[in-house]
Amino acid sequence: MLTKSERQVMELLWKSNEGLTTIQIVEKCKDKTFKDSYIHVMINSLLKKGLIKVSGVEHVSRNYARKFVPTVSKEEYFLKELFGNELSSSKMPELFSAFIDCVSDDEKAIFELEHLIKEKKKELKG
Repeated sequence: MLTKSERQVMELLWKSNEGLTTIQIVEKCKDKTFKDSYIHVMINSLLKKGLIKVSGVEHVSRNYARKFVPTVSKEEYFLKELFGNELSSSKMPELFSAFIDCVSDDEKAIFELEHLIKEKKKELKG
C-alpha cells in the first residue's frame, strides 16, 4: 500500500516518459505533501516495495544522480492492490464480466477490449 506521498511520486513517474532523478521528482511534484528532504526515504521505500528501479544515472552539477522508473504500470499496481494474492487467471472472467457490465453502453470500449483479447491470443499462439 502506498502512502499519500509515495503515491504522489508514483503518479509523477507513471506520467513521465523517462526516468527521473530525485531532484527532478521534487521539482515536478506539484502540491507535494512532503518535505524535499523526505524524498530519499520515499525512494528507498518504493525500491524495497519493488515498485521502482534504477534506470540509469545522470550527471548533475558535480555529482551523479540515479534515475528511477516504475516497474509496474498504474493499472497493474491497482489490480494487485485490489486483488492481492487472489489475482489469478481463474478470476479473470469474473473481473472482465464486471468490467463489461460497467462499460456496457460504451461500444468503443467493448471494441477495444475485443481487440486486446485478439492480440493476446495471437501473442500466445505465436
